[in-house]
Amino acid sequence: MDPSITSTVVDALPSGGSKDSRVDLSELQRELEAVAAEALDARMRGIDLVTAVHDDEGFPQLAQFHRELRDALLVEIPKDLQPWVAAIAGDEARERLAPKANARKAKALAKLDEQRGALTERLSMLHDDLFMRAHTDPEDAGDGDAQLQSALSELLVFEAVRLQLLVTVWSSTDFESLGGDERAIDHIAWAEVEALIAEPAMTDEAVRPLPVMVAASNLALVKDAAERVEALRLVSEDQRETLRMRARLRAALRELRLPESVLLENALAGLLGEDRLELTELQEQRAMALEGLSRQAMDQRVSRGRRALRQPPEKWPSRRKPALFDLLRSAPSED
Repeated sequence: MDPSITSTVVDALPSGGSKDSRVDLSELQRELEAVAAEALDARMRGIDLVTAVHDDEGFPQLAQFHRELRDALLVEIPKDLQPWVAAIAGDEARERLAPKANARKAKALAKLDEQRGALTERLSMLHDDLFMRAHTDPEDAGDGDAQLQSALSELLVFEAVRLQLLVTVWSSTDFESLGGDERAIDHIAWAEVEALIAEPAMTDEAVRPLPVMVAASNLALVKDAAERVEALRLVSEDQRETLRMRARLRAALRELRLPESVLLENALAGLLGEDRLELTELQEQRAMALEGLSRQAMDQRVSRGRRALRQPPEKWPSRRKPALFDLLRSAPSED
């Protein structure tokens, strides 16, 4: 595969930072190539992305990539990456992360801070480049590498919009209390991305495609929520309370360290209205959270986690360091 897509991603990364914090992109490149091949396969077979990313049998790399991007929002940010995140994530993130930096990290942070404007511009260029590749009609994309790049770009644009919707929804329990879930978020994001990628006006130089797609998706989210409110008027209060309970439980699980969050979500699947997986299958599907854990270790974490959730929140196995979601989430309402 032509490395231009990977190069575009690399160009958006900062050049500063310590040697230890530099990212080895070779594994990422291999993963993206496999994901791109499956995204193109789905496109050629007339299967839309929102279906393909949930098809573990037909598109295993695509489905795994989709799950891991979601889980990445809840991974504690490693110390080596905290200065980089602080430099690009805004003033509030800087205040949370910068005070914990030692002298060496502070020096790296200062250097990255000088690059902040350039980083923002490179990220903006990345968004625009991905959109233009995704916007290309499949019949006009050419053969081989060009089609792979177009399919991968479409996927990355979809995932970018979907992740921002997830942060919005996870910032409160409102949407989930109405019965909305992550699958619904996927469908909302894909519907807007699919429509706007095909919109000729989006290629205007004055238009920033990703912000427009995110805004459109948020409007669609509000409309979907309003429709759910009306639908819930027809069900019993017990059913509405069940949805509210599940929303509160999911929100609580998202505050935990990722391994405990994934394990307890599975252990409490019955309460959440979902099917419980065997731990071996769960570990395979959620490798980012559970890789390297023995069956005994997972059982112990579930047992300790169940006991902890009966205690006040300060006793929960919560994150010790902030995750990206913690830095991006909206502040809770004071109403």
